[in-house]
Amino acid sequence: MKLYYRPGSCAMGPFVVLEDVGADFDAIKVDDDTLYSEDYRKVNPRNQVPSLIDDAGEIMTESVAIMLWAANRYESDLIPAPDSWDYGRMVMCLNFMASQEHPAFAMYLRPFRFHDDESVQADLKERGRTNWHAAMERTNGWAEQGGGWLVGGKMTLADILAWIHARWGLRVEPKTDAAYPALWALARRVEERPSVRRVIEKSGLTPLE
Repeated sequence: MKLYYRPGSCAMGPFVVLEDVGADFDAIKVDDDTLYSEDYRKVNPRNQVPSLIDDAGEIMTESVAIMLWAANRYESDLIPAPDSWDYGRMVMCLNFMASQEHPAFAMYLRPFRFHDDESVQADLKERGRTNWHAAMERTNGWAEQGGGWLVGGKMTLADILAWIHARWGLRVEPKTDAAYPALWALARRVEERPSVRRVIEKSGLTPLE
């Protein structure tokens, strides 16, 4: 298999899960030239990561989909029993972060993707920041209520995505470490997992302090 990713992006989620379960795959770092190339557009028409290609040439995109597939395919301990309440809550958290936090951050960081008018972009940036913090407050609350993890008192796929977003939050004022202590503590615990440390090293990221 081949996983196309960008360091620090949501594609780090699938990277961590595939690394954690010991899957046989190649992690391919995508730079800007590759991301917007005609060849990569054939893999992902939206010029986004992640993209996972299996040995038969089939393509899967979207971080949450790849994470769930890999965790179920390789019977990972990062998911609760599929018929359990905790599994449903884990999927709830994943969907919330993907549909609320991620778009808010995109609007804050790249408002030009949403409108060409610079005066409108300023309003979009502020709206993105407001929506981001509203969503992060909810995720931080889940971490507080869950004994340091989002679901079931143990690390799941939801915590991996929360870790990625906590790192993104270092680029938004107020920053994650100051504004969301439970989420920040969760992110630091995620980085204690050996597979996460390996992915950080392979992708060239700096570990959290």
